[in-house]
Amino acid sequence: MGEVHWRELYREVVDTGLCTGCAACVMACPRDVLGYTDDYFPVQVGEGMGKDECVIGDRGCDICTRACPRFRAWESELDETLFGRVRGADEVSGVARSILLARTTDAAIAEVGQDGGLVSALLVWGLREGRIEGALTSRIEDSGRGPFDVVPTVVTTREEVLAAAGSRYTYAATPLAMAEAEERGLKELALVGMSCQASINASLPARKVNKYARRIALTLGLLCSKTFTYEGQRQVLADHGIDIADVVKINIKGVFQVWTRDGGYTEIPLKLFHPYTREGCRLCPDFAAQHADISCGGIGADDNWTLAVVRTARGEEWMKGVIDAGLVEVRPGEDDPVAMGLLAKLSTVSRKRWPADRLPEDQRAPALLPVVS
Repeated sequence: MGEVHWRELYREVVDTGLCTGCAACVMACPRDVLGYTDDYFPVQVGEGMGKDECVIGDRGCDICTRACPRFRAWESELDETLFGRVRGADEVSGVARSILLARTTDAAIAEVGQDGGLVSALLVWGLREGRIEGALTSRIEDSGRGPFDVVPTVVTTREEVLAAAGSRYTYAATPLAMAEAEERGLKELALVGMSCQASINASLPARKVNKYARRIALTLGLLCSKTFTYEGQRQVLADHGIDIADVVKINIKGVFQVWTRDGGYTEIPLKLFHPYTREGCRLCPDFAAQHADISCGGIGADDNWTLAVVRTARGEEWMKGVIDAGLVEVRPGEDDPVAMGLLAKLSTVSRKRWPADRLPEDQRAPALLPVVS
């Protein structure tokens, strides 16, 4: 990476608004001088240090910049690492080996999982087969505030996977759960994360942050346009007569869908939540989790299927495993033109967010995020 460290990362990514808050830099920092704020950004916590100062960096440490999946020519560099080539201009949702519709055949997983339950099924199978010792994901915090107040966590059993299942639209930086995994001595892990978090699947091996690259045995990326703040969601729900503590499930299918403890169901226009978009999402260009092993999301016409974009040989092997085990059934993604159309449309919209002029000219990478018409 050259003579760069936290100073450059802060000035070029955090201070310019390009930081998504994925927490890869915090996770990878070998001296724990980076922390994470309540508004989802990395911060220097070294004693006596300014925002962009780092004594360890001045001594030659550049691991934070190497872990970051948004530093400089990140997209082309990460593409080359995972796929051996840079994506074509027509690959708006990223490089893919196959696109499938998938759903679990396990009734218990289907009951609690989101859409087709593919993510939970993959984790359950991986734990059962000894492919992983745990997974970095998120869980609802035991605060009584409903399915919005989520924190990073490690799950190591089928029961824990099912307890953590389902989508939330507040943000949890799941790479931070690596600290718990290290304390517990877990070495083979799956990472479940939003698109930005899933990109560390490529940034870690691309820049040889091997300590963590070796530990991540599978990365499952969640298709994601944006997340919303907890307080913002609480306000919009309250405006519609709903106490956020009474919510038991949420989903987004063109509208914000809400299920409550009393059996009620409400649809709220999605535009009402847009003012409460998390800052780290506003410039993120990656809807499709383009550097995951498998990208997953429920954007199709049928709520009971997960759209799965299989991107790597590792992802392909895991999909074959759950299919052969009879835990998941699949059909071609083309069977659902709604899902395929939304994958392309939402990927295109997200890519237009990336501001090419946010960095000094000599720091821009011409091949980064080509304009897609």
